[in-house]
Amino acid sequence: MKAFSRVLLTAALAVGLTTGLFANGLNMNGFGARAAAMGGAYVGLANDYTSFFWNPAGLAQLKGAGFGLSADLLFPSATYSLPTYSMETKSKMYPAGLLGYYQQVGENIVIGLGAYTLSGLGAAWNNTGLEAALVAPYPPNAFTPTLEAYKWESFIGSITLAPTIAVKVSEMLYLGASFNVNYGFFKTDQWGTYTVIMPNTPPPGNVGAPMLVNFGQQTLDVSGWGFGATFGALLKPAEWISVGATFRTQSKISLSGTTEIENVDLLGLANESATSMSVVSPMWIAGGVAIKPVKNLTWTFDLQYTNWGKLDSIAVEFEDPAWAAGLGDSAALLLNWADKTQIRTGLEYDFGKIAIRGGYYYDPAPAPDETLNILTPSFTFNSVQVGFGYKSGGLKFDVALEYLMGQDRNVQPSGDNLPGLYQMDIIVPMIGFHYGW
Repeated sequence: MKAFSRVLLTAALAVGLTTGLFANGLNMNGFGARAAAMGGAYVGLANDYTSFFWNPAGLAQLKGAGFGLSADLLFPSATYSLPTYSMETKSKMYPAGLLGYYQQVGENIVIGLGAYTLSGLGAAWNNTGLEAALVAPYPPNAFTPTLEAYKWESFIGSITLAPTIAVKVSEMLYLGASFNVNYGFFKTDQWGTYTVIMPNTPPPGNVGAPMLVNFGQQTLDVSGWGFGATFGALLKPAEWISVGATFRTQSKISLSGTTEIENVDLLGLANESATSMSVVSPMWIAGGVAIKPVKNLTWTFDLQYTNWGKLDSIAVEFEDPAWAAGLGDSAALLLNWADKTQIRTGLEYDFGKIAIRGGYYYDPAPAPDETLNILTPSFTFNSVQVGFGYKSGGLKFDVALEYLMGQDRNVQPSGDNLPGLYQMDIIVPMIGFHYGW
């Protein structure tokens, strides 16, 4: 039953990506066309409705009431290659965004409600025969049933609802906190690999011919809820400088759903089993500074750290006792991820009604080669952004374009990974709208 492990590893990786601030080809690196155009270096500035995401203390800088909407579209382009085979992803877009409303309820207190798709990405491959390449030199008709080209697709997403309160303690100090309600979901489709069965009663003097059982299509579909909190602080010792810090707590999300394997009934098992997992979303800590070296020019710089090391092992449970017995120890998944820190920086020049922006960030991949596969690609990205904004009275309108350049990964066979050459780039156009009164 070891053939189950690859799809389960995919599932565990995907679940881990549904409830924290993730990137690496899977989740958004932040929200708001203005913030994103400045490289996502926004923790030390956080002076608009996207503070729900970046630093809840920033809401205390806002006056009156207002609402905002940020819409992002992710267009990933990836290739996967073996020495004798290669394929590309289908042309597909993955939406994401943030919606926020805030209201000043006292001279120094602002409350609000934010909702954002913390993750919203996946992979859909144009598969023209990956399975045959993986099992060569066996021919497809050596398997029972005959080997086909199966669907390799994933869709990962999460929605966070964040009621927030922010307080202006003094002209220098602002504090804020959010309670995060996370709903995570994903679905993966892929080939289930195969297993070898030896005959029970071989003829005398003959070991018998083994049967290569093709598991066919595997589909895993789970979803569930988790809870956490975000705390932020903003210090403004002078008009030309502000310093911010954000702490997002570790949270746990419980997911349930089903795993279905097309041909596993050939082993005497049911084709589907209820599946459940409990996954830790790791802690996130970020610090940033915003400086105005000259009038109208703002420079920002952030360091954003994620405790990826918490994703070392994930237990997977099946309701069907035969599935549970067949998996044995392989149901516990070893991920061996490593803690990583993103480096971000950005610029904004404000002409009055119009502003122009640019940014850059470096985002190292937390996943080692031994846990990598084509449904949950993890890359080290160098990302550049440009954008502009327009404002008139209480209306603000922003657009941005982000280009994430993934570093190629040449993965060698190890554990239950999928070896080969991985390449990915992502283009993300964004648009933002804010109206305050």
